[in-house]
Amino acid sequence: MSVFTEVYNSMDELIRQKSLAEHIVEDLEKKIIGGTLQPGQRIIEEALCKTLGVSRSPVREAFQILESRGFVVREPRKGISVARSTQREAEDIYRIRASLDGLATSLAVDKQTPELLKKLKKLHEQMIRAAEKKNSAAYQQLNEKFHELLINACDNQRLIQLIRNFDKQTIRYRMTVSSGPGWMRNSTKIHAAIIASFGAGDAAAAERIRRNSILDQIKRFSEIFLNGEEK
Repeated sequence: MSVFTEVYNSMDELIRQKSLAEHIVEDLEKKIIGGTLQPGQRIIEEALCKTLGVSRSPVREAFQILESRGFVVREPRKGISVARSTQREAEDIYRIRASLDGLATSLAVDKQTPELLKKLKKLHEQMIRAAEKKNSAAYQQLNEKFHELLINACDNQRLIQLIRNFDKQTIRYRMTVSSGPGWMRNSTKIHAAIIASFGAGDAAAAERIRRNSILDQIKRFSEIFLNGEEK
């Protein structure tokens, strides 16, 4: 076997393991977010390898990624377990997310096109109809599309990646904070204000509206943790 063949085989193995690790990360994230894996629950490396039929390398790489994203913690002599959320941690995550989203929205105003504004208005009209029908599931999907458009329009890949990483950490709280009487109606007003700021080319106003809309959700955390919805 030549030196080049050995190098290529080694590269193929690294690529394969990386792909496996990414699939494991995606699977475990879904289970943590969905509640299949509960806060504090141990994830046994050996058992996971056996269940998935993979070696330890991609599993350990997946654990490192999940740990960096705050989904799991590594404890001495205990191994890996699902991270327990505290009210302080949740509030910190939302404050960072508010700043990042505010910045992305501001940049999107400066880089906007007539086509972007047209798409935002169309989504907003659909959101109003969903709110009138009290269809929260449809509203959530439209809301995600609305903000995905804004985030992508900022045209800053590092910022987009940061937001997506934090977005995964906010999912576990989002369905709880986005609830209650009139929340969809209030949300449509906020989105209308964002669109108005885009139409006026007011980046500072767009940033302030988006940032404050996320910060306002922190007020619900006392209720969430008091009721034991997160531990």
